[in-house]
Amino acid sequence: MMRLTRNRHIETLTYIGLWLMVIALFMLGAMRARSMDNLTPLTSEVLMRMAVSLVPFILLFAVNNWLLIPRLLFRNRIGLYFLCTVALLTLIWTWQYIHFMSEFAARPPRHIPPGPRHFIPLPLFLDFIYSLLIIGANLAIALLFQRFEDRLERESLMKANAENRLTYLKAQINPHFYMNMLNNIHGMIEVDPSKAQDMVIDMSHLMRYMLYDSSQPKISLSAEIGFLNNYLRVMRQRYPESKVTITKEFPSDSEIAGTMVPPLIFLVFIENAFKHGISYREQSFVSISVVVTDTTVEFCCLNSNHPSDPTHTPGIGLRNVEQRLKLIYGDNYTLEITPSATTYSVNLTIPTHETEDPDNR
Repeated sequence: MMRLTRNRHIETLTYIGLWLMVIALFMLGAMRARSMDNLTPLTSEVLMRMAVSLVPFILLFAVNNWLLIPRLLFRNRIGLYFLCTVALLTLIWTWQYIHFMSEFAARPPRHIPPGPRHFIPLPLFLDFIYSLLIIGANLAIALLFQRFEDRLERESLMKANAENRLTYLKAQINPHFYMNMLNNIHGMIEVDPSKAQDMVIDMSHLMRYMLYDSSQPKISLSAEIGFLNNYLRVMRQRYPESKVTITKEFPSDSEIAGTMVPPLIFLVFIENAFKHGISYREQSFVSISVVVTDTTVEFCCLNSNHPSDPTHTPGIGLRNVEQRLKLIYGDNYTLEITPSATTYSVNLTIPTHETEDPDNR
C-alpha cells in the first residue's frame, strides 16, 4: 500500500505556479478579445466574470487533489476513485450548465447565423474538455511526485537495512575474535603461565578497541594498524620464534594521515592465517603488509599452507567480511584469495574514498 502522508511542499508550489500561469493566460485571452471589440481590456466586471468562470475548475482541482487522490487513489481504491471523479465532473458540469443558461437567458437576443445546431453549446463543451485536462494534469503530477517519494523511501529503507546488516555483521566479529583469543590464552597457560598473564592484559587492550574505538562506521587507518600491531604482539607471545616467523610491513602515521577504513576489516584474514596456517610440526610463517596509494589501500596477508592439515571450509568470519565489503564498497573493491601447495595468500584492495554501490541506488 502506498504511503498515506507525503511531503507535498514542492508539489504544492508546482500547482500554484501552474494555476498562476492558467489565470494569466485566461486574462490575456479576455483582454485580447475585448481589445478587438474596441472595449476596455480590463474592468472590475471582467475580473468578476473571470473569477466566476474559474471557481468551478478550482473547486474541481481542490476536491480531486486534496480529497479523492490521497483518500481513494493512493489507498488503492481505484474503482471508487473513478466513480467519484465521474460524479464530481458531472456535478461541476451541471453547475456550469445552469450558470451558462441563466447568463444566456439574461442577454438580449442576437442574430443566430444559419448552419447546423450543436447538441451542446460550444462554451459548455470546452468547459468539459478543460475539466478533463485539469483532472488529467492533476493525476499526472500527483503520480509523478508519489513515484519520486516512493523511490526516496525505498532508498531510505535500503540504506537503513544495509546499516542494520553492517551492525549485525560487525557484532559477529566480537564473539569470533574472543573465542580465538581465549583458545590462544588457554593453550599458553599450560606452556608458560606468566606469558598467559601478559596475554590477558594485552587482550584487555584489544577488547577496549573493539568495544569502543571500532564502534564508528569508519576509523583512521593508523588506529586500525595500531590494533593489528597489538594483536600480532599477542600472537608472537604464543608461538616460538624458532618455529613461526611473523613479519609485518606497515606505513608510518604520516603516510596514512587522513586515510579512513572500516574497523576490523583486516582482522579476519590475519586470524585465519594464524588459525589455519601454523603447524607445530613444520616451519610456518605469517607475513602481513599494508600499502597506501593516492586512491587505494592494499592489504596483503601471506601465510604458510600445510597440505597435511585437514581441509576446512570458509567459516563465518570470511563470509562476514565479504558481506561487509559488498555492503560498503559494492563492486569497487578486489579480494583475491589464492591457495597453493605451500602458501595461502589474501590480497584486498579497497578505495580510500567510499563510493556508492550502483546496485543500491
